[in-house]
Amino acid sequence: MTNSLTPRVRADIINYDPTQPGALSVTEFCRSLKISRSVFYKIRTRSQHESTAALHPRSRAPKQPARRYGPDVVNELVRIRKQLKTDGWDYGPRTIHYEALIADTFPGGKVPSPATIARLLASVGHVEASPKKRPKSSYIPFVRSTAMALWQLDAFEYTLTTGTIITIYQLLDDATRYDVGTTAHSRAENSADAHEVLAAAIAEHGAPKEMLSDNSSAFNQLRQGRIGAVETFLASKGAMPISGLPGKPTTQGKNERSHQTLIRFLDANTPANLEAVRALLRRFRDHYNNRRPHQSVGGATPATAWELLEHTPATEPIPMAVLEAKAAEYLSKRIRLRNNLDQVGLAISKTGDILTDTTNEQAPGQSIVEVTRANHQVYYHGLQVSLPMTFAGRQFYRTITDEAFILSDMVTGEIVFSFPLPMVAIKERKRTVASYAIKGVQIVNPTKQWVRKHAEYEAEFETRQMVMPEVFS
Repeated sequence: MTNSLTPRVRADIINYDPTQPGALSVTEFCRSLKISRSVFYKIRTRSQHESTAALHPRSRAPKQPARRYGPDVVNELVRIRKQLKTDGWDYGPRTIHYEALIADTFPGGKVPSPATIARLLASVGHVEASPKKRPKSSYIPFVRSTAMALWQLDAFEYTLTTGTIITIYQLLDDATRYDVGTTAHSRAENSADAHEVLAAAIAEHGAPKEMLSDNSSAFNQLRQGRIGAVETFLASKGAMPISGLPGKPTTQGKNERSHQTLIRFLDANTPANLEAVRALLRRFRDHYNNRRPHQSVGGATPATAWELLEHTPATEPIPMAVLEAKAAEYLSKRIRLRNNLDQVGLAISKTGDILTDTTNEQAPGQSIVEVTRANHQVYYHGLQVSLPMTFAGRQFYRTITDEAFILSDMVTGEIVFSFPLPMVAIKERKRTVASYAIKGVQIVNPTKQWVRKHAEYEAEFETRQMVMPEVFS
């Protein structure tokens, strides 16, 4: 109301003298100007302190205007971002903010906030568009409150610049995100190398209370109804082996997300052999644990969180009877689930031959997966294998043997999708592999588009095999 008054009305208020003969009362005067008594007294009081300044409204500009940063600050932020990206590290606003804080000098001596850094970089086009993500509030957090309460183990394959494929095992503490033993091996994922990774980490840090992994036979075979070498070793150290639900990689989401950070770092440094990878992993672990702030632990580094949080390691070995009881319970559930399904008593192969079914038990290495329209894909070693939409709305048995990955219909037993192992694919995008891009893939009733794309990739495989026979031999 006060800012809408004209200078003439303000002058009338300032010059009003209620002591003059015949003068209106204050209430009548305010009513004549259609203003409130509070506005009247506000302007009168202001005129006593500011004189003629009361004839004009006060500026609405903030008393402490937003800090403006010049081109020198923007250039420094862009330089830090480019350097982080070149070195293979995360280069988001929070990481840039942290790097600017620990730098020896920064233009103007004042480092912008992460939100301001994001705005400044966006103003000069240094942002990368990303798809709209699911809100974090929709996730149920899965995290321990103390260090050593739970470790997470996962592995992924990485291709060197020479074309050689190695396996990287990543081992993180759940509560602090501390990297306790990431390393690389030349062979495909197996129990012997997993045992070696765990033994080295436990020798250095002690044994955790629990060890979480996926249901790979190299890590955890309890859900298959048997006890593997890794589970036996962990139990001897007092660590309980646990695994996520089959086909639910989000349970190991911390490890899955950390794979992205590590792969970006390795890609930036282009290692050519296993020794180079191991040297890079030592450098990565030092940076990841001691220098890189982690959003999930309040912006602290994993090493700081590791030192500050209480440690609750394993205390005594776990009797083998406990693991035997868990394996027997899982096996019993698998048998009951199998028997409750309305299945015919025969299985048909992809060649049309009738296969003899001699047992009612679900085979080891077999799990049930559901394919939906929103998520028409299956998972293999952290990779998402996309399927045609015709598979949506159905459940399948997923069987992984030493030779093949198989999806079979739960009702008829027919093999509807398969490919030989180890999997060889040409194109991978953000851990997603198109089914038609897999070498040797077989599918029942494919769509015309799938057949056309598969033919294109088969031709590409033949071309590459002639150029690089040592890779495909």
